[in-house]
Amino acid sequence: MNITDGALVTAAYTFRDEHGKVIDSSADKGPLHYVHGQGKILHGIETALEGRAPGDRLHLRLSPEEAFGPHRPELVFEAARANLPPDLAIAPGVELFSGMGDRPAFSLRVVRETANGALLDGNHPLAGKTLEIEIEVLDVRSQKE
Repeated sequence: MNITDGALVTAAYTFRDEHGKVIDSSADKGPLHYVHGQGKILHGIETALEGRAPGDRLHLRLSPEEAFGPHRPELVFEAARANLPPDLAIAPGVELFSGMGDRPAFSLRVVRETANGALLDGNHPLAGKTLEIEIEVLDVRSQKE
């Protein structure tokens, strides 16, 4: 069976940055399982997998626009300590989640402590990065199986 919308896909993968450093791999977490066509994986990967079959291997190079988007400087800002959770340990890499009512949650990462609070970054950690992706289709099944 080939990959089409609604197919259950299992794939092995390795993500590397533009310098060849491994960012994420199914060797550590187990294979990726997803339903094709639902937009649950990066669009560039989903498009490249369309029509593929078990055993197919791909090497993709995704630009920032095809992956996690460009780095947006306007999403990096200073937050006053009074506006941060009182128990927050301000240290680089600490992640905060925000959302109110019916608005979806979003994450912010602490870049560094400042005199008034913390410099926060709302960009995805891989925003602005070109990704090298190796992916192997392991299995493709109908949802009816």
